[in-house]
Amino acid sequence: MTAKLETLDSVLEPFRPGFDADGFDVSVQDFAGGQIVVRVLHRPDACEECLIPGDMLGPMLRTAFRDVAPEVSEVRIEHVRGV
Repeated sequence: MTAKLETLDSVLEPFRPGFDADGFDVSVQDFAGGQIVVRVLHRPDACEECLIPGDMLGPMLRTAFRDVAPEVSEVRIEHVRGV
C-alpha cells in the first residue's frame, strides 16, 4: 500500500469499530482521479440491515477523506462477501 493509500485508509480508523461491531471490515482499495474505492467486506456474521446505505455512506466518508486529501471528489463503495 502506498503512503497516500495508507494515509487515506487511516481516515477510516474512527469508523472501524462500528463496522466491526456489525460484522464488516472496511478498507481503502484504490485512489485515482479524485475517486476513492472503499471495500466493505461482509463477514459471515454481518448484520446486513445495520449497514449504512451507500448513498449516505459515500458522502459521509468523502467529507472525512477531504480533511486529508482535498482533491477527493467521489467515494465508490465496493461490497465483497466474505466466506
